[in-house]
Amino acid sequence: MSSIKQAGIVVSLTMVLCGVAYPLALTVAGQALFPSQAEGSLIERDGEQIGSKWIAQPFVSEDYFHGRPTAVDQLTGQSGGDNMAESNPDRPKHNPELPGAIETSGSGLDPHISMEHAMSQVERISDARSVAADNIEKVIRETADGEPYVNVLMMNLALDELN
Repeated sequence: MSSIKQAGIVVSLTMVLCGVAYPLALTVAGQALFPSQAEGSLIERDGEQIGSKWIAQPFVSEDYFHGRPTAVDQLTGQSGGDNMAESNPDRPKHNPELPGAIETSGSGLDPHISMEHAMSQVERISDARSVAADNIEKVIRETADGEPYVNVLMMNLALDELN
């Protein structure tokens, strides 16, 4: 068998293994072992998909927790960060203890904020919803994904359960 023919067979087999068999095996294993995660960890309310646990969503209403700022449209699946330099005069002035309140993540799609960032929003949400601040703080603690982060979508869903 000629070297060219052998090389062609090896390339063809490699393409089939890496381009078809391996991805198919991972898809089947993912669907069988981790169906929710394989489908994107989608969250449903009243039979309607409202988001993914792992992709940030834009919340702007005063009665919801706000996520980190982003330079991308989170609803289109694009990603990218865009932080201003400390020397930029357009950079918002902020509390140095809460950099996550004005700094984007690397992808712009991170669904979590720090506990401190969440706690800094309690008063605004409490006023907007006419709910005791203690109840809002309880939502933060109960939805924490381990210290020190909380998932914004999960907190906002829990807030809706309060009313």
